[in-house]
Amino acid sequence: MKEKTAKRQSLSKRQPFGKYLKEQLKTRPAVTTIMVLYLAFCLASVIYLPISGRARDGGYSLVYASVVPLFYVLEYFTRQKTPWLCVALIMFWLFGSFIGACYNVYTYIRCWDDIMHFLWGMVFAAAGFAVIKMFMGEPENNKKFFGCLVFGFAFCLMIAVFWEIYEFTVDSVSNGYDMQEDTIVNSIHSFLLYPGYDHLHTLVIEGIAYTELYDANGNLLYTIEGGYLDIGIMDTMWDIIWCTVSAAVLCVILGVDRFIGGRIYKVVIPSIPVKEAPAPAAEEVTPSEEALAEVAPPAEEI
Repeated sequence: MKEKTAKRQSLSKRQPFGKYLKEQLKTRPAVTTIMVLYLAFCLASVIYLPISGRARDGGYSLVYASVVPLFYVLEYFTRQKTPWLCVALIMFWLFGSFIGACYNVYTYIRCWDDIMHFLWGMVFAAAGFAVIKMFMGEPENNKKFFGCLVFGFAFCLMIAVFWEIYEFTVDSVSNGYDMQEDTIVNSIHSFLLYPGYDHLHTLVIEGIAYTELYDANGNLLYTIEGGYLDIGIMDTMWDIIWCTVSAAVLCVILGVDRFIGGRIYKVVIPSIPVKEAPAPAAEEVTPSEEALAEVAPPAEEI
């Protein structure tokens, strides 16, 4: 009962969101600059992309722009404060994903998707660390700290798996997307193509130069130049691998940093407010009989 009452009092003491936002914009100039530049680009894209005939990408611009108010709302309700370097990493990842999808950077720079998924791992490993801190508090000892690291790593991989399920679902229900991008390969090995199909032997085909696709009537539908088409598995697995590697890298860096001062930790992991210890209750002092006798008036003589 006392805990619930204390929680209500804590919530009632929270300043209004408008006042909080003004304070954050004034007192955190680096974060404010990053947010303003990102938001300005997104809002400009809301106008530019539909004019260029890409209304769908204009809608995506609004979605990416909504991240800015969402960031401040999350900080407000969780009472966490994200360091500027962590904010820069998050917003660069979002900006890179945005221009990759809406400005075709994924086509111009073939490794751009890998770079984004590498950053993804660091962003969500840090986010996982911040999530568990909300429940456990600041890790005072090594046991809690490395427990938070393990949770952050696992949280990142969970998000990566859910994302790949989302990509698979979108590709399955819509012909207008190819989120699990296809890859041209020059060799395959398959249980299915092996005569007898016994799950013991594979048919290995190497040096594939092109693949021709025909319909049931023998009409040539398409010629895949350069090899054989792998439908998404390579893209999916490399996305998860890059995410796993980067999350592991961040965890190792934070683990080493723990023993050399924790400077990286302070600029990468969001901080939580330190709870003030409640003031000790005043003890009731019962005056002794001697004290009462000293202050009591002398008895009248009869």
